[in-house]
Amino acid sequence: MSDDPDLDQLREATDHGDRLDEAAGADVYEDLRESMVEYLEEIVEGGRQKTVSVWDGDIAALMAALEDHPEHLQAYGETLREEFDFGGTEPPDRSEVLRLALRLGLREAAPDDMETARKAK
Repeated sequence: MSDDPDLDQLREATDHGDRLDEAAGADVYEDLRESMVEYLEEIVEGGRQKTVSVWDGDIAALMAALEDHPEHLQAYGETLREEFDFGGTEPPDRSEVLRLALRLGLREAAPDDMETARKAK
C-alpha cells in the first residue's frame, strides 16, 4: 500500500488478476471465437440455418400487437437502431426489431462474449 489512499483505491479497482488469470480468460474467449468462426462458415456454406427460434407467448403477443400498430414497431426499431448506430432507409420490420433486441440483451448480459462474437465475424 502506498501513502496515497486514492492511488490504492484506483489500483484495487483496476486490478483484475495476474497474467495467468488473463491467459486463462483469453483461452476461454479464443475457444468461443473459434466456435463462432466454424459456425459462421457453416452458415455461409448453407450447412447450418441462420434462423433463431424462441418459444415465448408474451413476446409473440407483443410482436403481433406491434405489427398491428406499425408506428410502435417503427419506434422500437428506430430506438434499437440508434443503440447500435445503425441506419436504415426502410421502416424496421419484425425480424429486425427482434434481432436487434436480442443483440442488445446479449450485449448487456455478456459484453465480453458479444465482443468475441464481433471479432469472430
